[in-house]
Amino acid sequence: MSTRFTVPPATRILYLFLLMLAGLFIAGLFMPLLLHLFGLESGGRGALYLGMVLQSLMAFMLPAYLTVRWSGHSRTKYLKLEGDARLGYHIALGLLAFLLSYALVSFLNRWNQGIVLPESLSPVEEWMRTLEDAAMETTMLILSGKGVGHLLLNLLIVAGLAAFSEELFFRGALQQFLQEKIPNGHASVWITAFIFSLVHFQFYGFFPRLVLGALLGYLFLYTRNLWVPIVVHFINNATVVILHFFWGESEWMKGLEEAEVTPAFALMALGSLLLTLMLFISYRKRHLDETK
Repeated sequence: MSTRFTVPPATRILYLFLLMLAGLFIAGLFMPLLLHLFGLESGGRGALYLGMVLQSLMAFMLPAYLTVRWSGHSRTKYLKLEGDARLGYHIALGLLAFLLSYALVSFLNRWNQGIVLPESLSPVEEWMRTLEDAAMETTMLILSGKGVGHLLLNLLIVAGLAAFSEELFFRGALQQFLQEKIPNGHASVWITAFIFSLVHFQFYGFFPRLVLGALLGYLFLYTRNLWVPIVVHFINNATVVILHFFWGESEWMKGLEEAEVTPAFALMALGSLLLTLMLFISYRKRHLDETK
């Protein structure tokens, strides 16, 4: 518990985002110097990796760590990074939830990409599409690397570091601060998921990322162990990395990415949603029975 002083949750949330902005600013200042120091070309794959590392450290990991530290809490204990006897069981729960929800997230991804705004909002849509195209170009440049070295680097940075740093910030810090401010677990999960999706600035991936954020949030809410959403987040990112590495140029992969939003696809998504809900309800009921 608190070792020195207690900072109100609203103030901690403010600190968290101010430190995130400060981290992005500092990373931007040091980026040209580091590019020169390491001999990297601006806009190249190496520069993108460096930018991702800086963002993970300066905008997510450090703000979460410092905010919890200044709040007077034990960092490892508050962030729920300690092991427990049921960690393996909880990770299995998370992986099953990921598999069951995959069709739902895939459907939302295809549906979200096909959204067309009214004619009166065409300038907004053009701006959002420009951002989306730039983000996709960056993603494809990173994922297009050949060789085992690029695969391992993507698994380490794109999947591992991103998963750990983002879960530390969003679920470990923000979601818990929100739950202290608004004592409602569902509200804290969905508000955090909304912010999680919003800060990625990929509007044509907003809804699938929102659902993924909620899934990670509920895993953390129910298991009370941050390693569970970290592992599931890593598996989600690693799945994309591996699929693109081995099958990125295959017709099967292109068909998967260009799947049409059909009634059959929607029915699969509905089934995916119901199965995922049943899993969480079953886990919650069993957990409550065990604690009686």
